[in-house]
Amino acid sequence: MRLFKTAVAVVVVFAVSLMFAFGSQAKVSLKPQPINFGHDKCKRCMMKIKSPYFSAEVGNPETGKVYKFDDIGCAVMWLYHDCRFSWAKKAKVWVTDAKTGKWLNVEDACWVDGMMTPMHFGLGAFKEGETDKKCLSWNEAKKLLLERGVKKEKMMMKKMPKMFKMKLKKMCVLK
Repeated sequence: MRLFKTAVAVVVVFAVSLMFAFGSQAKVSLKPQPINFGHDKCKRCMMKIKSPYFSAEVGNPETGKVYKFDDIGCAVMWLYHDCRFSWAKKAKVWVTDAKTGKWLNVEDACWVDGMMTPMHFGLGAFKEGETDKKCLSWNEAKKLLLERGVKKEKMMMKKMPKMFKMKLKKMCVLK
């Protein structure tokens, strides 16, 4: 009887351990976080986030941590070019609507080129039907942002190579 009770206890402890291990990973809830404009800083360029119409956030699906950006271009460069995190393809990315300031999922947004954005990447997001301008898809917008970002990065490397390399190391540290 004692051996039976010990076996049952081991099975129960094992089952509870599995529930905690798998349950904690599956329960990560991601949603955009409020930005304290004029105080919160962009994770990539370290500038204060000032515009409620061009801000972006990236959510890490593994930890639930949300990172803030002053321009969707900074978010795209940080996530898909600079840091190359293992979770990048599963990340949740949001942007504020260029008309209302409300959060949009980047994949659902209508992307318009030619906007004056904080870091001059030039793309603004709108809710479908909110603008009569030509809409780009998220994949088209992401490609354009990466092209512009790489071009800017090359100029920065020429002007301030040491400073840019130090900044790159700092921005990819997740806190």
